[in-house]
Amino acid sequence: MEQQAFTRAHAARVWRLIYSYWTSEQKLSAWALLLIVLGGNFALVYMNVLFNEWQRGFGNSLQKYDAAAFWSSIAYFGWLAAIYIAIAGARYYLRMWLRIRWRTWLTNRYQGAWLRNKAFYKLKLIGTQVDNPDQRIADDLNNFTEQTMTLFFGLINAVSTLASFSVILWGLSSTLPLTIGAAQYQIPGFLFWGALVYAATGTWLTHLIGRRLIPLNFQQERVEADYRFNLMRLRENLESVALYGGEEVENERLRERFHRVIDNFHRLIRTGFKVDMFNSGYSQVSVVVPYLVIAPVYFSQRLEFGLLTQTAGAFGRVQDSLSFFIDAYQNIAAWRAVTMRLTQFTAAVDELDERVTDISQVVRAHAPQPSVQALDIARPDGEPLLNGLDLQLTAGDSLLIHGASGSGKSTLLRTLAGVWPYARGRIELPSDGVLFVPQRPYLPIGTLREALLYPERKPIDDEQLQQVLHDVRLERLGTQLDTVEDWAQTLSGGEQQRIAFARILLRRPHWLFLDEASSALDEPSEQALYQLLRERLPHTAIVSVGHRSTLRAFHRNQLELDGHGGWHIAHAATVIA
Repeated sequence: MEQQAFTRAHAARVWRLIYSYWTSEQKLSAWALLLIVLGGNFALVYMNVLFNEWQRGFGNSLQKYDAAAFWSSIAYFGWLAAIYIAIAGARYYLRMWLRIRWRTWLTNRYQGAWLRNKAFYKLKLIGTQVDNPDQRIADDLNNFTEQTMTLFFGLINAVSTLASFSVILWGLSSTLPLTIGAAQYQIPGFLFWGALVYAATGTWLTHLIGRRLIPLNFQQERVEADYRFNLMRLRENLESVALYGGEEVENERLRERFHRVIDNFHRLIRTGFKVDMFNSGYSQVSVVVPYLVIAPVYFSQRLEFGLLTQTAGAFGRVQDSLSFFIDAYQNIAAWRAVTMRLTQFTAAVDELDERVTDISQVVRAHAPQPSVQALDIARPDGEPLLNGLDLQLTAGDSLLIHGASGSGKSTLLRTLAGVWPYARGRIELPSDGVLFVPQRPYLPIGTLREALLYPERKPIDDEQLQQVLHDVRLERLGTQLDTVEDWAQTLSGGEQQRIAFARILLRRPHWLFLDEASSALDEPSEQALYQLLRERLPHTAIVSVGHRSTLRAFHRNQLELDGHGGWHIAHAATVIA
């Protein structure tokens, strides 16, 4: 029963994944393009019917040694081929255009869902089984649109070809007897029924041989993404690995991840080899099957050569159409693996708010001043970090949160920011003017100007940007505002934290929360930056997480956490104003 419920839920998500674009704000243009491409498909099927009819006249001209009829057939073929090529080219262009529009729409939707309400962070935090969401958005959506359109138009082509050529084949069968030895039988449509039985047998055998391809393709997507993620992680931490001398360890770890890729790929090869061998044999036998069926009638000299080639061609078209599942089996397996990954992602995001609500019992509200009431915070395993915290901030306040490593200092800020769900109580924050600064500031790849303004987009003149760079002692970068770099790799940890302080001066928040935002700086630099904040933002309330005793001089109050739920607030004797 549970398996049936899961299957229905999965099918519903797959259907939603497919139809969502076709009912979106782009539905009119999407359907228009789809209908045009379908029209091209049907036109090509009709052209194939004309080619089939051409085979009869062409074959008869060869049998009768009729040169005039031969050259006339060649000229007619040239016209047919020219029209076919024009239609096929236009159909390809419009189909690719439709595909890129569909992929763009899906990417915007998935990307938006992943970034909405900090889902990208919460998915990892609450331990969902959605691995490598970046790969699902970048690669799986591309594969999904490509494979869906390939299979859809392939199926449409197969059905329309089957409908067109079945009529032809049925009509030809009515004029031909089924010959078995010396006996002849008049069976309506026997060529059609023969093609049907042949294709059905091949389809059943293909599924029997290749059914393991679906889970293997799913696993291949996963291990490939894991390997790529580890390469990216190494690239992002080159300096640390180099200083530790961890090249051999990283090489071994990457080898182990790549070994998983190869192991699963070998399993894919073995299964794919069996399917491919069967398909190759099936395709080769398919070439001669119609001739084997018709040959007795032809050799009895009751069948023209042209009719023989037309009948064989029609039989081949019908058999190819009925063999769609066989030919597309590996593509179907890959498509199912991709849809499973995408629907798994969709399900995780859809259920995220519900799961977070089940975990978190925090009541959040807007208020003129930040405050927390009866706030409890725990680790994911339920172990308490903080019990019953009551706290209120006023304009210009300063609070230093300190305690041993792992006591919950940063977790408290995450809870206030709304990204840590393992908590209960009441949190009130102003609706604007609040800024949280992490220990490791995020610097996007781009210009220095973009890094300074992140995440804001409002333009600020060069003079003001150069001034804040001077204030945080990065004046050497003042001429590089429009230089494109990977600033996270170009700047040292201390320089990156100076960029974070420059952002603070540009944003001028009323309520500032700093999570060890100066930990990479030396003490004199740290003191200078805090002094700068106090001078430039005298009315801003500052809450800092830090270990250094030198920070105490810049905070009126201190919140000490013991890591077991206990806490204590003390007032500083002297504060640097």
